[in-house]
Amino acid sequence: MEETCSVYYLVFPDPSSSLYAIVPFSVIYLIFFILGLAGNIILIIVTMKNKVLQSVQNMFILNLAASDVIMCLLSLPITPVTNIYKNWYFGNVLCHLIPCVQGVSIFICTFSLGAIAVDRYILVVKPHTKPLSRRGALIATLILWTLSFVVTLPYAFNMEMVDFSSQGVCGKFCTERWTTAFGRRLYTMVVMFSQFALPFTLMAFCYAHIFVVLNRRAKVKLRRMDECSVALEKSFPTRTQQLMKDTCNEINEPVNSFLDKQEKERQRLTQQNRRTTYILVAMVVWFGLTWLPHNVVSLIIEYDESQTFFRLFGREELDISYLLNLFTHCFAMSNNVVNPLLYAWLNPTFQKLVIKTIFGKMGRRRKPKLVFRACYLLTHFFRFKIIRAVFACFLGNQTIRMLITACEDL
Repeated sequence: MEETCSVYYLVFPDPSSSLYAIVPFSVIYLIFFILGLAGNIILIIVTMKNKVLQSVQNMFILNLAASDVIMCLLSLPITPVTNIYKNWYFGNVLCHLIPCVQGVSIFICTFSLGAIAVDRYILVVKPHTKPLSRRGALIATLILWTLSFVVTLPYAFNMEMVDFSSQGVCGKFCTERWTTAFGRRLYTMVVMFSQFALPFTLMAFCYAHIFVVLNRRAKVKLRRMDECSVALEKSFPTRTQQLMKDTCNEINEPVNSFLDKQEKERQRLTQQNRRTTYILVAMVVWFGLTWLPHNVVSLIIEYDESQTFFRLFGREELDISYLLNLFTHCFAMSNNVVNPLLYAWLNPTFQKLVIKTIFGKMGRRRKPKLVFRACYLLTHFFRFKIIRAVFACFLGNQTIRMLITACEDL
């Protein structure tokens, strides 16, 4: 008599296998996949095509974009499928290879974020230190990739295809099988330290010092501008200025013009300082908020052998470990969308080159009707102040103005 088997989520049901979880997570992962892949590929193409962006500092950003592309292609489609259906459909070889490449891409991503922070720290806080050369950046990149492979190798070697047909469960599972529990737990701690704790500490330290230095420089510059304005006003007393207005306007006008320029420059510096503060804080906070939950859940899964943490309301049959792991992984993968925004798209030079690359190519050939319709909708869309304000928080007013100008020039 042939033995029958059932799929895992029917034998051991859990919330992650319900439609209420599958549908929203599928939509979110699809959005992250499209936006993350498009944003990072555009970043790579624009950087490679424009020499002005091919700086030593941008080599680390290219590294970050490459790792995000790998994560979009491998982690975003595969991890949710295996979490929801609890089955491995890709064969024994890929059971070792795919988790290894996923791990390497994650380590490259976080290592690159740390390298970007250190590089910016040296440029801003230690301006007299010799900056990193192109060769030095290339060597650093090779070291980052080598370290990522080395740290991920134990994970790849301990992956194994497991068959639970004896328990009436169909299919095979790609999971970790370590010879000792101590080795697995030690590796988990090493991963958490190198993938999260070390990069997060570096970013927090470097960006905090960068903020202090930039804030100090901005205050010094504003104070000098104020002193210059006061000195200029004192050199032209009110009565003298009134006489000059009546008799010699051509002298007074340059003075007022200079004072107006000083005021505009003061406002620009204040706005730039505020914007820089927001970006620096966002870099650290977003990294911490998105990666910490995933690391905490991984630790709980590792050390909570009885899985008491994942049982709800004392019901043994209700295990939320897969659902919680899916949620934290989805949250961490949002970095694939946010990283290009924080590290490249907020750069005004990069914004101009993206628009120039896209609309410049369209200018050399006949524009399709779809482009005109999109531009028409775009210009009318941003007429609403609320919508424009929301998008300005992410893209900046300058980017929106450039998009509208580019559309009007078509």
